[in-house]
Amino acid sequence: MFASNTTIGRFAAPSLLALSLLVVTPLGCGGDAPAPAPAPAPAPAPTAPAAPPAATPPVASGAALEYPAVLAKFPDSSSENARYLVFNAMGLSLDASKAKGSWPSFARTLEQAQPQIEALLRVTEMGQCTFAEVDFDGNARKLPPELVELFRGVRNGGAMLAADAARTFVAGDTAGAARRAAAIASMLRHIAASGLPKSGDFATDLLTRLETIVPPMTTGVDGKKLTDADRAALLAALGALNSTDPCGNASGAANDAFAAKQAATLAKLKAGLGG
Repeated sequence: MFASNTTIGRFAAPSLLALSLLVVTPLGCGGDAPAPAPAPAPAPAPTAPAAPPAATPPVASGAALEYPAVLAKFPDSSSENARYLVFNAMGLSLDASKAKGSWPSFARTLEQAQPQIEALLRVTEMGQCTFAEVDFDGNARKLPPELVELFRGVRNGGAMLAADAARTFVAGDTAGAARRAAAIASMLRHIAASGLPKSGDFATDLLTRLETIVPPMTTGVDGKKLTDADRAALLAALGALNSTDPCGNASGAANDAFAAKQAATLAKLKAGLGG
């Protein structure tokens, strides 16, 4: 009896231990069964393409900031006679049928205006020139007063530069004459490329000034001739212009033929200088 009970006691204990181990072992963490794979991350939602930045209107910079104040120094009262310049192989004069006064009198006006002319020369020699957009009042498309004044200054300043170029040329300062003629070409480039309304009309006036003074300077007047350096400087200024539309007039249909004539004028001026 006692031996039999002891045997049962020895074998009963291990069976209880094994049962307890079986109960506490977590399911799925033993043996060869693989752990479940993590759930895949959700795909990112497609993003809409970024909208292109809105175009900003041009802001005045460079020479455009200087022109209004400098050109205001050339009022009609002192500049009108410059528009009636007569310059050829015979010398200098004013158109007596239109001008109010004689060339000697106007030459003194030019001498007195040298500070203003020098200021204009410096502005025209600036490389950058961006004009701000013009705001019109309603649908009238009427030029604002400040733009009217700017274009009046362009006309007067260009005429004064041309007359002073002729004056300095016959006085023997061919480099000064070439600088003034080149300044007209630079102002023409600034205005023609400005995109301002009606700017082509005033750019055309500047080309007319060049057509008045460059040929006599090219052929020579009273023994005065441009040097090679003078020609190179003037050719560089003319070469910077748009060769097919120097005044910015081309816009299709009616203006294309007009622009072609201006291009032919520019080509003739450059050819005379050896360009």
